Amino acid sequence: MLMRILMTGASGPKVGSIVAEHLGRRHELVGVDAASGRFTRHVRDINDLNEVAWRPLLEGIDAVVHFAALHAPHRQTHSRNKFIQTNVDATSRLLDAARRCGVRRFLLASSTSVYGRAMRPTGNAAIWVTEALVAAAEDIYDETKLAAEQLCREAFAADFVTASLRFSRSFPEPLPSMALYRLYRGVDARDVAQAFTSALEAQLLQFEALNISAATPFLQGDCQALFADAPAVLQQRCPAFVAAFAKRGWPLPQSIDRVYAIDRAREVLGFAPAYSWQQALATAA
Repeated sequence: MLMRILMTGASGPKVGSIVAEHLGRRHELVGVDAASGRFTRHVRDINDLNEVAWRPLLEGIDAVVHFAALHAPHRQTHSRNKFIQTNVDATSRLLDAARRCGVRRFLLASSTSVYGRAMRPTGNAAIWVTEALVAAAEDIYDETKLAAEQLCREAFAADFVTASLRFSRSFPEPLPSMALYRLYRGVDARDVAQAFTSALEAQLLQFEALNISAATPFLQGDCQALFADAPAVLQQRCPAFVAAFAKRGWPLPQSIDRVYAIDRAREVLGFAPAYSWQQALATAA
């Protein structure tokens, strides 16, 4: 179904622009970003937009995809107050304006980072990270993302569906790390785009905060062995990965501390990530 979508952060160089391109192929996309870009129709800073200023931008919009935010690296350059203003206050104003303008759906871009300290093993096993894991924010980025999620949770209604997609590491990084992380804590930006596309049309009966990550070869029962002897589990579950790393002279991790589970996103969105460690290596070949 063709929709008219307003997307903030549509010029984002790492993920936002990729999601915008993907959505723009299927829907009419109205981009809003502080920087210009292919899908950015309105070059505006979300901090400068109050509810009244949002109204003409939201006219005729079916859904909002909200990516604009300060991210973890901005902790070095931006104050706590700026994080709150951008990630929480601006989200609140956009939520209120969208609801009043008759928007039917609001999707928040969030991060698996929000689990924070809860992902630190305290025993002898890796953490199997499902949405049931109680988040324990480590920094202002986590705190403000969780606060934005809470705003979306409180705004959910039968005629105003809200959801948060917590995607894992999806930015460019050295190839060995990127390929490795696709096994347990990373995702291709194109799969993030697929998740948002699916979330626009999925039947959501309640607010959902969903993990979005690449498919893992590991099982929950592997967690103790992953923490104690990751190479042995890798050899058992993914021998082709071990061979590919050996061929390139790359070391395997001795321990893996977490695995992001995506069962809920599969169930609710029909999420089916297509880009694994194999595609990461093939792209660089």
